[in-house]
Parts: sequence; C-alpha cells; structure tokens
Amino acid sequence: MDKQYLTQQLRHFFDQYQAGIDWRLCNTEIQVHTLAKGDCLLQQGESCARMFFLCSGLVRYYSVSQNGKEYTQTIAKAPKLVGSTRALGLTQPALFSIEAVCPSVAISFLWQNFYQQMSQDLAFTQAYAKFLEGIFIAKEQKEYAMVKHSATQRYLDFCRDFSELKDVLPQQQIASYIGITPIALSRIRAQLKSNAC
Repeated sequence: MDKQYLTQQLRHFFDQYQAGIDWRLCNTEIQVHTLAKGDCLLQQGESCARMFFLCSGLVRYYSVSQNGKEYTQTIAKAPKLVGSTRALGLTQPALFSIEAVCPSVAISFLWQNFYQQMSQDLAFTQAYAKFLEGIFIAKEQKEYAMVKHSATQRYLDFCRDFSELKDVLPQQQIASYIGITPIALSRIRAQLKSNAC
C-alpha cells in the first residue's frame, strides 16, 4: 500500500471538517495495517498509544463480559478515525476490541505526537472539535433510539445504515448491536418477511 496515498486520505478526512489546515506541521510516521476479516486492530484489555484511521472497509467495536458474552457496541465505516480514547488519553487498557468485519486497510500513528504537532494549528483544532461533536451526536442518537424506538425499528435502522452487513454479520452480532437477543431478532426477521409477502 502506498503510504503517501493513505496519508492523503487522513488529511482529506480532517479537511472536510475545516479548510486551511497546515499539514506541514505534521511529520508523524505512520504504519499500514492490512486486515483480513476477523483481524483485530486493538484487543480488549490492551494498552495502545496509537490512533487508527480506517482507510477502507468496516470495523466493529465489541467487548466480552466476564462470563464470556460478546456485545457489539459500534460499527464504523471508512473513512473514520478509530481507537480507544481511554487507552490514548488515560494510558489505560481498552474496554473493547476493534475487529475488521471485512477486508480493510488502516493506518496508525502515535496519537500524542500527532496531536501535539497539529494542535499548534487553529484550523486543525477546529476540525478535531467538529469531528468529536459528530461522535457525540451519533452516540446521543443511538442512545435515544435504544430507549424510544422499538426493536423492529432499530433493526430497520441497522438495515438502512449498514445494508451491506444485514446478511453478512452473524445474527448474534446484529442483535447485540441493536440491544436484543438473537431469538428476538429471528422473530423480527420472520415477521418482516411475512409482512413483505
């Protein structure tokens, strides 16, 4: 993979939030990660000083409880910054794993070095603030949907937002993402199929 091309994708990602970023300030070395389906960028319980930028593909954030039950928390599509804020900001182990849902490519870089260099530029700081605002809005909308929308509506929302995954992801992963059991998801799918006939 061409590192320069992948780095340009990262720059374009931030530029869409705020024009005029001075990328000459950045001299952070990147690593390229080529992921097969099921490969992890980050493992639950691992400390990691690197931020990842997903250039292509999809990943899911999932955690495993003490009794071995797996929960899908988030699904992210490229292009997207992905990583553990806890691991980066507090230097503590990540509370989840980040796994490739399909073949994907990411780059990574030492976050503190990158942020120290780029935070000297007001345009970058504004872009990063807008990016974080988008994360908070998405989190707020998901939490609202979990409380206010029916399980069927949450499944339909999933099918709309991740149409390429509804027939690919295991049922358990979809169910945990929308906050229901796999049995309840089977019922919803059967009902929707019956209504479509």
